[in-house]
Amino acid sequence: MSNNKILNIAIVGLGSIGKRHITAIDEVNNINLCGVVDLDLQAELFCKSKNLPYFNNLKTLTNEFHIDGVIISTPTILHFGIAVEALNLGLDVLIEKPISGTVKEALEIISVAKKQGCKVLVAHQRRFYPLVLKTKEIINSGKIGQVIGLSGIWGLKKDIEYFSPSWRKEVSAGPVITNLIHEIDCLRFIFGEIKAVSSFSSNSVRGFKKEDIVSVNLKFKNKILGNFLITDSGSSPWSWETDLGENISLPKLGENSVRIIGTEGSLEFPNIKLWSYKNKKINNDWKDDIFKEDISSLEVDPYVAQLLHFKDVVFRKNEPITNAEDAMETLKVALSILDSADDNKIINI
Repeated sequence: MSNNKILNIAIVGLGSIGKRHITAIDEVNNINLCGVVDLDLQAELFCKSKNLPYFNNLKTLTNEFHIDGVIISTPTILHFGIAVEALNLGLDVLIEKPISGTVKEALEIISVAKKQGCKVLVAHQRRFYPLVLKTKEIINSGKIGQVIGLSGIWGLKKDIEYFSPSWRKEVSAGPVITNLIHEIDCLRFIFGEIKAVSSFSSNSVRGFKKEDIVSVNLKFKNKILGNFLITDSGSSPWSWETDLGENISLPKLGENSVRIIGTEGSLEFPNIKLWSYKNKKINNDWKDDIFKEDISSLEVDPYVAQLLHFKDVVFRKNEPITNAEDAMETLKVALSILDSADDNKIINI
């Protein structure tokens, strides 16, 4: 297919992420946003200000416009119904993470997509960062030896207004499903499948149904051990968004939130810093000097890169980098973390 072919898409759900997708669309040639589906008055006013066609259901939009694909950026609990509707209309879909609220729903999305011959791309946009691919390359090259452990933090204090919608106070919109799921996908992509998890959680800060803070232990199938501390109620400079400036509403601080330990060196991530021995020998140990090397990579807008990939998926030039089956495995890990905290036990995945 020609790169000049126009992709006609719709967006369902015009919250902050839906608007982020619109920003990306504005940066890309030959992608036409035919309309927006939402039920909120503020969304309707936004569309009027941008001269975008506004609809309160997808079927009406598709009756008026020829659509090739749909971006679904609603709250997680609505992903399933909208995805099935779009797929049954014969449309390829780009679904915000997580793919759905339950594994059962994810399996049904997979089934409907296969039946309709449609493609599902799940928006784990961090896979489009060159630095993620560079980190995977360093790990696979053996530069830090055998990877034995990793440790990460995601800690940001979300503002009071963020929780104004009641759905953001629910577990389905808590930091595990909303934020940690990105980290889980990155870890799976770089290090392989996660075999088991154990966790503790608390909602002692805000008292909502969702968790305020979670401490997670991870065991990978290749015997790597890891841990992650995540909170949306505490203040810190350590998060992917502030590490890299991905969220334009947040400060870019340039800190690193993940550390990876190998037998011959280590990495800081996502701003890649490689620590290795100055004088390499057969058996380096703690008495030997190590030095830090900053590893550069290209800077990209992951939402733009993801949108271009979706275009290639719709025109059957590429398979989804994160398909429904892959995204379901990430969802399983996230849900297992919540189950472990609830049941106070190790969950084998």
